[in-house]
Amino acid sequence: MIIFNALQTTLSAGIGRSSYGVAKGVYELRKIPFKIVIREEDKELFSFADSDDLIIAKGITNSKKRNFYEQFILPREVYKKYPNAIIHYPDTIAPIFAKNKVIITVNDLSFKTMRSSFTWKTAMRKNILTDISVRKASKILTISNFAKEEVLKYYKNIDKSKIKAIHIGFDDFSKDIINEKEISQEILNIKKPFILTVSTISPRKNVDGLIKAFNVIKNEITCNLVIAGRDGWMYEEVHKLAEELHLEDRVIFTGGINDEELKFLYKNSKLFIYPSFYEGFGLPPLEAMSFGIPCIVSNKTSIPEVVGEAAILVDPNDIDEMAKAMKNVISDNDLYNKLVKKGFERVKVFSWNKCAENTLKIYNEYSI
Repeated sequence: MIIFNALQTTLSAGIGRSSYGVAKGVYELRKIPFKIVIREEDKELFSFADSDDLIIAKGITNSKKRNFYEQFILPREVYKKYPNAIIHYPDTIAPIFAKNKVIITVNDLSFKTMRSSFTWKTAMRKNILTDISVRKASKILTISNFAKEEVLKYYKNIDKSKIKAIHIGFDDFSKDIINEKEISQEILNIKKPFILTVSTISPRKNVDGLIKAFNVIKNEITCNLVIAGRDGWMYEEVHKLAEELHLEDRVIFTGGINDEELKFLYKNSKLFIYPSFYEGFGLPPLEAMSFGIPCIVSNKTSIPEVVGEAAILVDPNDIDEMAKAMKNVISDNDLYNKLVKKGFERVKVFSWNKCAENTLKIYNEYSI
């Protein structure tokens, strides 16, 4: 039996989406005893599962409470009821004191590669717990080949045979009807056309570099720049940069957005750019491609692996290269249409069914 921890479904963005996708995909295959751990608040999302196959946690209202439950309460409850089960934690950190076998999914090791992008406290905590988790796990899954190489890079003594890269799936919501009643008036009023990026504002996302590149071509294009995502660590510097460059009327910060607002922004954008320094996978470019939006992306880490030949690759450290790429895609109709066509083909490569089938193979190897 597999016990899958899906507590992050609506508490986190990227990991939450992938947790839900894997849980739903594997469950619907109906090929292995499979129970899903969820928050009480997420019961409706998991209505596809029989009630007997859900382990419902109450009072998990934030990440701190989730971490405590995952480390101390869940392992004890699982061992008491299902001592032979395997617990799959779709995040890097495993339950340290769990007596059951554990599978973890390593999404990225950015806190090691880009340590300066984290507070010392966060970096220290993640390093200690991840070091323990990697040693403890019976199997380590990664969401990209890049992430697998990162694990091998930092854990040279680990048994390579216990690491498996499985691409996560992709939710194509481009055909969904958009409920504009759930979209803020500020977002509805955004002037079109616009260039879009979707990410939390933090150092590794390179939003400041994007703003500098936009500033280079601001007088040569009519598009504004929309930055969709919540404020993260050191976000103040990014907002300050826009002010210093006098871009308050050209750069729009939406803050955190809901799913309807995200779909609205994708649908109405002219161009999508993703200049991140580091990603374990990177779903936003695929989401943009599904809406027929051409993409410019960073040539670093996992991103080229994900987009293949369906996007323009740029050096995120090269401001002029990013600026030139944006101007070229907007002004060159042939290039624009070529990228749109390639994007539609690329998104077909990723599916939750394929991800679930590959994950199931791993479960079957380790089931008792």
